[in-house]
Amino acid sequence: MTLIQPIPAGELGAEYAEKLRRSYLNYRWPLFLLEPDEYTRPCLENGWTPLASAAHIAYWDSFQLRRMRMAIDPDGIEPMPVSVETNDERAASESRSWDEVLTEADNARQALITFALTLTDEQIEAEYEDRGERRPIVKRILEHMPKHVAEHAEEVHRYCFSTERWGRDRLFTFYRRHFNSLLDAITGLTEEDCTSVNVGGNWTVRDILAHILAWDEYVLELVKRWPDIPLPGQHADGAEDRSADDLSDWASGDADTVNARLQEARAGLTMIEVLDGLATCHRRIVSRCRRLSDKALQTEVEYDEGERGNVVNLLVSTSAHTADHAAEIYAARANGRLVPLRFGNQPE
Repeated sequence: MTLIQPIPAGELGAEYAEKLRRSYLNYRWPLFLLEPDEYTRPCLENGWTPLASAAHIAYWDSFQLRRMRMAIDPDGIEPMPVSVETNDERAASESRSWDEVLTEADNARQALITFALTLTDEQIEAEYEDRGERRPIVKRILEHMPKHVAEHAEEVHRYCFSTERWGRDRLFTFYRRHFNSLLDAITGLTEEDCTSVNVGGNWTVRDILAHILAWDEYVLELVKRWPDIPLPGQHADGAEDRSADDLSDWASGDADTVNARLQEARAGLTMIEVLDGLATCHRRIVSRCRRLSDKALQTEVEYDEGERGNVVNLLVSTSAHTADHAAEIYAARANGRLVPLRFGNQPE
């Protein structure tokens, strides 16, 4: 899903909007892994269904938005209805459809983001009358809501990426399927088209594949070390700074800086070299993961700044990354920017 970011009125609003956006997407994206029969299964750690979890987030996003609006403009909207149900009671009684609840949750979070971006720094820092007291309630809520969804994201991640749910065969089949889908996306394309037609922004197909290769190489380096991942800047017991570790190319700097550095390092690779690298890397990742014990496979580690999970989480996230970029290539084929050769119509 896409969360729109309008032009912010102030710096604080932009910061909170980004936290709201990122925290919700972290909660939202693993939900695509669920099968329909899991939507209403009480499979989360707190005993809730994924449906109830999404409805809970939608409810509180809408409730707290209304609370902030009332604080800033008490005469602008009607008083908030006070719910008599507890969270558990509300979760147990949720009976709407999966699509209806997810749409409500998406819209509620988008409304929160849009609201944050309309606020000036002064409005966020100000104290308002709230429940009989004067306090900086807008700032407190904006700080709390990313944390609120993050707590529920942990429950979703632990279920969606549990080794019990997946099993080795299913995990590796899923990983191979997304890699094969990427290869299908470039089937029939000429090398000239792959290196000259812009597909994603200023990137050609070759650029996209080189980008995927860069991050697949990172995953390979991670599984080689798993679960002992020394991120740059971290210190082992009595050890010196590991910023010079092999992982530093991928984990040093903001996302744009890292991507630019990785892309530049692979700028000289031909299409054949990129494809060979992708196939080799994919094969080695699966081979390394097969050698991991069940305990290692289940062990959660921080494998990037702010990114934590087990090997299932890592491979599924990697597959999603590959799928996102494969979709760009499929879209370019669909709109005619990339035209694959047909059998019997190849150039001599």
